[in-house]
Amino acid sequence: MLTRQCQVLISDILPKNLPPQAIIVGEEGVPFSKAMNLLGREFEHIVFDGRNGIHLEALAIAAGTMKMGGMLCLLLSDWENLAQCPDQDSLRWNGTEAMICTPNFIHHFKQCLKDYSFPILTAQSAVDFPQVFHQAETKKQAAPKTQATKAQQQIIERILQQQSDLYFLTAKRGRGKSALLGLLINQIETPIYLTAPNKSAVNILCDFAERRFTFLAPDELNARLQQDSRFSENAWLLVDEAAMIPLPLLQRFAQHFKYIVFSTTIHSYEGTGRGFLLKFKQKIDRTFQHVELQQPLRWQANDALEGFIEDLLLLNVEDKFKPINYNAQMAIQINEIAQPQLIRSIETFYGLMTLAHYRTSPIDLRRLLDGEKQRFYFAESTHHLLGAVWALEEGGMRNEKLIEQIQQGKRRPKGNLVPQALCFHANLPQACRLSSLRISRIAVQPNWQQRGIGQNLIEFCLKANVDFLSVSFGYTRELACFWQKCGFVLVHLGEHQEASSGCYSAIALRGISEQGQELVQIAHQQFQRNIGLSFHPLAENITNEKMDWLLAEDDWQSLKNFADFHRTLFSTIPAIRRLLKNKGEENFPHILAYLTKKQFPYDKKKSVECFRLEIKRYLKELL
Repeated sequence: MLTRQCQVLISDILPKNLPPQAIIVGEEGVPFSKAMNLLGREFEHIVFDGRNGIHLEALAIAAGTMKMGGMLCLLLSDWENLAQCPDQDSLRWNGTEAMICTPNFIHHFKQCLKDYSFPILTAQSAVDFPQVFHQAETKKQAAPKTQATKAQQQIIERILQQQSDLYFLTAKRGRGKSALLGLLINQIETPIYLTAPNKSAVNILCDFAERRFTFLAPDELNARLQQDSRFSENAWLLVDEAAMIPLPLLQRFAQHFKYIVFSTTIHSYEGTGRGFLLKFKQKIDRTFQHVELQQPLRWQANDALEGFIEDLLLLNVEDKFKPINYNAQMAIQINEIAQPQLIRSIETFYGLMTLAHYRTSPIDLRRLLDGEKQRFYFAESTHHLLGAVWALEEGGMRNEKLIEQIQQGKRRPKGNLVPQALCFHANLPQACRLSSLRISRIAVQPNWQQRGIGQNLIEFCLKANVDFLSVSFGYTRELACFWQKCGFVLVHLGEHQEASSGCYSAIALRGISEQGQELVQIAHQQFQRNIGLSFHPLAENITNEKMDWLLAEDDWQSLKNFADFHRTLFSTIPAIRRLLKNKGEENFPHILAYLTKKQFPYDKKKSVECFRLEIKRYLKELL
């Protein structure tokens, strides 16, 4: 049996001079943050250095690049006391400046290793294993087989029949999905464009493609379509790892290309393809077919390492989650669930979150298991989970010096996303002092949506002993309307579109205590007053109010923080426009040129420094 295996090596048997690495392939050490660069390559052996912490996405990527019969070696610093060891990976997801121990994840991790009988090698082990580091080399790859398997050929022929506009190709990793796309390219005579979130991930596709095609990164393809969409008229578009590309971009591509194949990995670290299909199909009105590759090619069926990774990352919980049909007679109870109780039923909760949010990822699993300051609310009926809210405690800060530095842009400590945004962008330091609860995720079973469950969950959250509720989301009219129905008001819009969603980030609030309601009112009024003068692309869609050109106290504070500290130009534009309107444009030649032409006089950094100096000089003359 050429099944792939895993073994754990404890650092007390490691060579003392071994440099700390992340993923070691041959002589190459790849940091966890660069693990995606391994996609599109194949290895016989991999050494995964988890001595300082376990980065689950990187571990899944490493396992997915291994060949049949390969060996994954996990390096750990301890075994017996692993649950008491601070995990450096917690700095990514816990929202604190210090590492924490992760006992719940370690329990889950050890149980998965036990279930697959992977060996744990220590100094007391009978096996002497330091030589593994000399064996962990990448062997020369054989030339790829250029013939399609029977399953691949059937799918290629089905696509070429062109009975639908769009095709969704899904597969777990290692099933020959990229090879299929390369072989498909060979049988298409019209121009072909390929896009993917990571060009290095399409190396295998290129090995199988014998005719030329044009690769364009998603943002580059979008720009080309905006400039001149005629090039797409007679062309095919292949989208690899589509679930990693923002839905609005995919929708835009679907508007221009006649034939498209969307290919994505399911049950993987980047978000599941099934959730992606559910979301995307709701937003298109073109004909489509779904095809899937199931037989593994890079390793055998029932591969031990694949099973281990799937169990460790809970990749199958979406399939195990059983949606139920809507029944108006079913009684629904909403309760707060303690974290230990949630962990006991984590597969159900994680399955619902994955179904509702296709970008649910291993970092969410790590946070769920051991993250601090979390709250969970379940809507249930006869042991069926119908909906849930996952919330994070924020605010309650008492360090006034730190709050001042946040407002000035000098500090941005981890955590407290909404309080820090309000303090910095809206000059509302009281947002940091007050306690709040941020709705991180809300999910309702598909058959039970539009039945008021989401709104009832939010109403239940009002029982929390905090000053206000907050939510940060990618702005769409649909989501904005939902949060408005839940009693929230919009108080902030981000400057740039987020890469993950293609939307502008938005913050909405709902007050609870008297102080919280006062904060929400001030923040909303301030937002409505400034959005019309902000040059934001969504400004016309949000406000119908007349322009307020009066220079208020908040404007002077914004100008001072811009001139003397690190406040952004974008956040200060309304105050700057009021200043020029009321105090004369002649004192601000560089700013006036920017506002008139909508372009920087120099490069952005130098231009902003000129703007700061002009404001600073004027404020100094007023003293």
